[in-house]
Amino acid sequence: MEDPVKRLHKFRNRIAHHEGIWHLPLEARRDDIQTVLTFIAPAAAAWLADASRIDDVLACHP
Repeated sequence: MEDPVKRLHKFRNRIAHHEGIWHLPLEARRDDIQTVLTFIAPAAAAWLADASRIDDVLACHP
């Protein structure tokens, strides 16, 4: 549980400081979000998996 939280904290800091993120492994960060959320609130994780558009956004990026 510690590793995904650390990666998400670093990812959040990059976004908060307006740094570029397109070169990062965004699919892996998406998976980290899903993992952490599953531990915290499994029902919310299931909803997120169904409602998320992140795969559509990532597919549009060249």
